[in-house]
Amino acid sequence: MSPITLKKSLLSLLFLCLPLIVFSQSNRSQSVALVPFWGDDEQFIQDFGEELYKGVNDQQGFRSVVIDMTNLPDDVPEGGFPPYICPSPSLIKSNPIALTGEITPDPDDDEYMHLRLYLWEMADTRLVFSDELTGYDREEVALALPGMLDWLFSWLKRGGRGMGGDGSEGDTSNLYGGKSVFITTAMPLQWMYVGARLGASPLRMQTAPVFEGIKDPKDTYVENRYETLNLAITFSIALLPESIPFFSRFVVQAEAIVNYDLEPMSKSSQSPSTMTITPAVLLKFQVYRFGNMLFSIFGGPYTPIINLSSDKIAYGSNFPIGWTAGISLGGKFDPVPGIFSLDIRYSSDEFNTFVLKDDEAYRRKAVTISIGYEFGFITKK
Repeated sequence: MSPITLKKSLLSLLFLCLPLIVFSQSNRSQSVALVPFWGDDEQFIQDFGEELYKGVNDQQGFRSVVIDMTNLPDDVPEGGFPPYICPSPSLIKSNPIALTGEITPDPDDDEYMHLRLYLWEMADTRLVFSDELTGYDREEVALALPGMLDWLFSWLKRGGRGMGGDGSEGDTSNLYGGKSVFITTAMPLQWMYVGARLGASPLRMQTAPVFEGIKDPKDTYVENRYETLNLAITFSIALLPESIPFFSRFVVQAEAIVNYDLEPMSKSSQSPSTMTITPAVLLKFQVYRFGNMLFSIFGGPYTPIINLSSDKIAYGSNFPIGWTAGISLGGKFDPVPGIFSLDIRYSSDEFNTFVLKDDEAYRRKAVTISIGYEFGFITKK
């Protein structure tokens, strides 16, 4: 056989085998980890779990892998993370894709269910897409689910990354018959919260006033041992739904603060006790949300526009402005609803406060520690 004939024969065999190679590659499937859903209707969880298990297997190129929630890794809390938080890689193992979900009744009809799924790409621990369907029973879910899954999986990156899995489908009973967890964690899962906090300023620093063109103002009322009591009524509202990662953690909080400045501990100071009502607007960011704990940072402006001691003090500005920043550590203590919190903040006046009896001024700065409570309503979706 000549070299040319041999070459043609090998090429012919290659082309004959090419369809088999392509078929073999296209037949590889990506494993999709199914994490037990959050909800309080066990029957609906059962029905939806069975339909989802079948629905994922019916998707070309994908197969269902049920995650075992009986022996959780150390970094996973009991019941797992909320569905809008990317599940831990230690829980998902080598599966490249994960599905989490929540089942909540409609506020106006408790038999009408909202079923939301979150699709995660575990290589980058990122949310690919989230979608919701609604229905009264299993039959309605079965009709709508294939289209929903087609839409969800169409957002995935294709091209072979993350192929494989751990090869185990697991016990499907755990998906829809295991522990049901309703959304009752301390993390703000409501759109709005109302609350109150009570605290004191163990360190209040009255510094020398600032006057334009005067380098050495009088420091008659400079005093670093004042104490202040304060009571605040708070109202906060979330900016975005939980389905939007990162930005859903921003909250705007309005406060109405009553400050009562006590007489100074030092008898040498002549500064009077005063009372003011101080509105504040804060932007809060929930840095850490885990189980029943919530850690936030915040900052924003305030202005003492209502002076209940106007016969004793006045402000050196028509619209006095100050700023505050701090941290808040919150937690939920079952079975009490709502969130208890510890608030630590630093505040600084950017205006002069005048003592009217002798026309002397100072600037106020303070560290405040407060204990608070918030109650939320209107569940976030």
